[in-house]
Amino acid sequence: MKRNIILILVVLLGLSWYTAVSETINNPKKKEAHLEKAEKLEKKGIHVDAVMEYEEALKYDPSSVDISMKLANAYLQSGDSGKFVSVCQRVAETYQEDKTAMDLMMGYYLENGNEGKAVKYLESFLKKYPDNQNAQKWFLQLKGSYIELYCRFDEIGGVFGDSMVVQRDGIYGIAELTGQEIIPCGYKNTYPFSEDGFALVMDLEGKYFYIDEEGQTRMVPDAGYENFGMMSSGVAAASKDGKYGYLDREMEPVGEFVWDELTGIVNDTGAGRQNKKWALLNEKGEARTEFLYDGVIVDENGFCAAQKRIFVKENGSWHIINQKGNAVGDETFEDARAFAEEGYAAVCQGGKWGFVDDDGNVVIECLYEDAKSFQNGFAAVSSNGRWGYIDVEGNLTVQPVFLEASSISEKGTAAVQKADGDKEWRVIQFNLFL
Repeated sequence: MKRNIILILVVLLGLSWYTAVSETINNPKKKEAHLEKAEKLEKKGIHVDAVMEYEEALKYDPSSVDISMKLANAYLQSGDSGKFVSVCQRVAETYQEDKTAMDLMMGYYLENGNEGKAVKYLESFLKKYPDNQNAQKWFLQLKGSYIELYCRFDEIGGVFGDSMVVQRDGIYGIAELTGQEIIPCGYKNTYPFSEDGFALVMDLEGKYFYIDEEGQTRMVPDAGYENFGMMSSGVAAASKDGKYGYLDREMEPVGEFVWDELTGIVNDTGAGRQNKKWALLNEKGEARTEFLYDGVIVDENGFCAAQKRIFVKENGSWHIINQKGNAVGDETFEDARAFAEEGYAAVCQGGKWGFVDDDGNVVIECLYEDAKSFQNGFAAVSSNGRWGYIDVEGNLTVQPVFLEASSISEKGTAAVQKADGDKEWRVIQFNLFL
């Protein structure tokens, strides 16, 4: 009995060995047969059937990048772009040392104007595989890609929070960051909406007042006040009889009107000038430092203390202080731009512009003709009379091609003026933020 069992086992082992050897010999032949048939079908334009042949060939050699790429291309030619992308993604992630799949997929996205999808995939890919150099290269190339939104104005400026000032035919309004008007152009002058939810406007008769996001009048200053600023931290700068002070939301004075110049309040900090010297102020308009400074840098909306950092001028040069008036860093500058809500600030040394962090360290060399402070991960920089954008590593992500360019908003939009003879401003949308 035992002999019979042993004999059977030997026979089965022999059959198994024979089958394995046979498969080893015949599998390459079967694979090649499917590949040849697929290629013939593709030459005839029969891509659907070619897909099936490539799928069969791949069963005999699952690790073949070449077959996978032929399969991906056959999917694309048959009109199934979803499966094309799926195959490319699988190969790109499984065989990272091979650039073929990633390059093919990125080329497809670029050719079809889908830079946004490409950027999103690369972001996801790099979270899993941060050291993949080919993906890093593509991401650097594409993260500055953008599309032009369908809105145009004669002028765009005053971007703050989620709104911006727009002008058409000499009349001003307020738009969302995508360019969609929320307060139609109908004013002689406007500011964007502040964090307090109000916007300062001047009607066509020259009267200033504050409106809400529905366009309703909410605050009207008494006669005699002028030179108003944005409402922030519950107060707005204004002047009366040649002296500045703050008005609250009831349009009542907060403290005395004793200042020759005055900034808005942000982070409970502003700045005021008396007798040619500046001091930092609290939200009540009271001096919190000595009158030490020859100048204070403000942004386009009249604020100086974003990120709790202030550029002040002493002894002919600019440096950074904090809210208490203490020096931040040892660097001094010929000129500077106020810090935005986040990111590096633009500074000038040796006639060129670069960037510092909130500790006062120069983090991007002074190389540019002009620059604006970083906002939302990018900064506008000027070179050879044209504006483009750099990222926080100093990489030029958008070539300098614009006559003018604003900072990038929190939604990834920016206002630009092209150098094509058309003086209209347009809004562009960076694909990275879609």
